[in-house]
Amino acid sequence: MASEIVNFYRDRSVFITGGTGFFGKILIEKLLRSCPGLKNVYVLIRPKAGQDPKNRLQDLLSAVAFDNIRQNHPEFFSKVIPVSGDISRDELGISPQDLQMMSETVSIAFHSAAVVRFDEPLKSAIELNVKGVKRMLSVCKKLENLEVLVHVSTAYVNSTRTELDETIYRPLCDVDNLISTLDWLDDQAANSITKSLLNGAPNTYTFSKSLGEAVLNSEAGEVDFKIVIIRPSIVTASWKEPIPGWVDSLGGTTGWFAGSAAGIFRTMYCHTQMAVDLIPGEFPVNLMVTSAWDALKQKSQQHINPTVFLASTGQNPVTWAQCKSTMYPLMFEYPFSKAVWPPTGSFKNNTLLHRVDQFLYHIAPAYLLDGAFRICGRKPFMVRLHKKATKVLDCVQFYTTHEWRTRSDNTCALIQRMNAIDRAIFNFDSRTIDWDEYLCTYYLGIRKFVLKDELHTLPAARTRMRRLLVAQFSFRLALAVLIARTLLRKSETARTMWHMFGSTVAGYFVSLTSQLF
Repeated sequence: MASEIVNFYRDRSVFITGGTGFFGKILIEKLLRSCPGLKNVYVLIRPKAGQDPKNRLQDLLSAVAFDNIRQNHPEFFSKVIPVSGDISRDELGISPQDLQMMSETVSIAFHSAAVVRFDEPLKSAIELNVKGVKRMLSVCKKLENLEVLVHVSTAYVNSTRTELDETIYRPLCDVDNLISTLDWLDDQAANSITKSLLNGAPNTYTFSKSLGEAVLNSEAGEVDFKIVIIRPSIVTASWKEPIPGWVDSLGGTTGWFAGSAAGIFRTMYCHTQMAVDLIPGEFPVNLMVTSAWDALKQKSQQHINPTVFLASTGQNPVTWAQCKSTMYPLMFEYPFSKAVWPPTGSFKNNTLLHRVDQFLYHIAPAYLLDGAFRICGRKPFMVRLHKKATKVLDCVQFYTTHEWRTRSDNTCALIQRMNAIDRAIFNFDSRTIDWDEYLCTYYLGIRKFVLKDELHTLPAARTRMRRLLVAQFSFRLALAVLIARTLLRKSETARTMWHMFGSTVAGYFVSLTSQLF
């Protein structure tokens, strides 16, 4: 039995936006490694910081994610062609020459370029996640041989509902009217009315992504190519490919677990028994690659609306409590070599307790350490770091305190249409995830690829962790003694209780001694 999908991509060329991001790197690597017959991969790359697209492409391909290809098939890199452009510019900033070149060869386009920060200013989010989709459609209409556009959205476009499914609902507002309004508002004015414009959406990211889908939905019946929308949940480190545990940024849950391992994050407001919809990075990428094949396989069917696929672990859920019970012991077994405190933080489902712990373990130590740095003539940074950390935690709080039912009928049906070979090569079936194995891989990946700790640092890291545990115990003991002395000095009741306790203990030892001797 042969792979239908590998054969489908033979002699085809694809166009990718967002190729320099985490998602894009996995996609490019997967296409090169698993579809060796692929002709070319055109990657939209924005000139940045004095680097032209060719230099940025070399930086991209030097990433650890491409080690397998670099060792076994370095010739595959010649298939990757940089296209200078920018999704914030008309026609994506692509030159007429490059557009003509792609028009002659590209049959599949993958659009993953987006701004993914939850707290992005509304004007910027709309510019990239909504207008960017309009510009991508404009370019796609000029690609004469294009057959499929695969767009990456998010599972949380309908997060105001209790169920995440594969339906495109009516947008929260009129897209064109919103764009017109924001075009004549300055940034300050737009920020002042953002909350009312979101219309219940938790942040500008999900809001703008839902409007991006509305743009695609309105155009689907007017274009000559199929449109597919992929909705991944919370994308995390890879499980098995391109490299186990590979992740290259501190976004989302990765930032929390990295901060916990470093002893910086001590508390998070979270409902621990709720499911956290983590999805390993290669799963939605495999779904993207497969969905393009499926869209053309179903060629006889007319799709007036885009086909939506949900990349979620709703059929094989894991809770926050499970994440903590699996990953926190690993933080002691494989500690971070530059940890500032033991990873003994915790999840709180009570807002008051969370705020108290924030003050005790985040705010107060930050100000104390910055004061010590100033005394020593060093530049303070802990308060600034704390404020950034708090902002990150506040942004994700919506997702740590809510839970959704998921319904992924299209995704499940697609799995059934794949043969056994393709299900093995392009696995996106979340029911196959072993959470204990994956969470271990995830943490070790964070340690290696984000915190830059190789295995050879373990002996020194474990020594440091033992010293930090001693320091933590000493600090707690000193604090307990200080509190006890203060109470004894200030409170008659406390002194009476202390004397009663001392008399009871003394009596116990006298009785024990008489029995022994």
